[in-house]
Amino acid sequence: MSVHTLSSVLEKHLQTLCLRDFPCGRGSWSKTEGSEHEERRRGQKDRAHGPDKVDQGALVELLTCPRSPWQHECSWSPQAPALRELSVTSPKSVRGNTVSTYFTILRIVDQDVEVIDDGLLKFSNLKELFLSANKISQVHGGHLPCSLRVLELHANQLSNLKSLCHQHLAQLQHLGLGSNCLGSRDDLQNLTGTHWPGLVSLDLSWGDFQDQRPLVKALATLPCLRSLFLEGNPMTLAPSYPGLVIDSLQRLWYLDAVRLTPQDRHRFRGLVKMSELMVIPAAATVSVNRVRGIPKPPSEEESVIESPIVEYSYFVTYEFLACGQAEKGQRY
Repeated sequence: MSVHTLSSVLEKHLQTLCLRDFPCGRGSWSKTEGSEHEERRRGQKDRAHGPDKVDQGALVELLTCPRSPWQHECSWSPQAPALRELSVTSPKSVRGNTVSTYFTILRIVDQDVEVIDDGLLKFSNLKELFLSANKISQVHGGHLPCSLRVLELHANQLSNLKSLCHQHLAQLQHLGLGSNCLGSRDDLQNLTGTHWPGLVSLDLSWGDFQDQRPLVKALATLPCLRSLFLEGNPMTLAPSYPGLVIDSLQRLWYLDAVRLTPQDRHRFRGLVKMSELMVIPAAATVSVNRVRGIPKPPSEEESVIESPIVEYSYFVTYEFLACGQAEKGQRY
């Protein structure tokens, strides 16, 4: 079974642009430099039997017209439509080896990508990479362009950050790690300023971070951190949240998408110095009043009957309120 690599998905998207097919590229349909002079050299008779040349403006209109049959879905990169127009207006500048350098933003979402291979390094000018809702279990930092500023890995299958920290991405400003199986001690060691010196925004929402103090101790080493997402973690159920985080990270501006005010700072001032503060664990008790549709268990008299005994097992799930259903307008 073949592995879905990021390079193979990107190659398919590039092929859909048809940069060498009509109306793009340098074909017999395009008026390139010197084509008019060549037509004048040919006789009117020869020109009548030759292919018709289409003006570049008309070719661009074929690409951009809302009802054009050459309109392609280009939500995976805002540079894709511009690159197609460039292949009409300046086909010489669009070559196979340089096409990847035109892209600065890539959005490969829900494409079953499993591996980020080293083919991504061809996109040397890439600044923003969105890979949400894929099947990525590990990210090798050496396969990411050094120019990257935004890396979004929400809702993947990451279980550790060791391979991601293999190479320092000094220019990275946002790292999205929400909805992944993260929260171990090793993960905390890889969330420090040593690995992410320029990180401004960090998303750790809906993970498995349980202890506030080790986490804020690691995050306090991030010199540029201004925005932090922690909602959905077990630690947010503790009564000391969000006060301990707010008092520990003095440079923080936003917590869980809420702007921190001077009043918030004043309210939780000194909380981090209270060594006697005990973080009380949270617990949820579920009581079932009535159950329907389950066979009645046999009584003691019926159980002595020598007959095949049928056993039943049940798997019960509980659906809790999502963040969108929670109370709106709440502030810290």
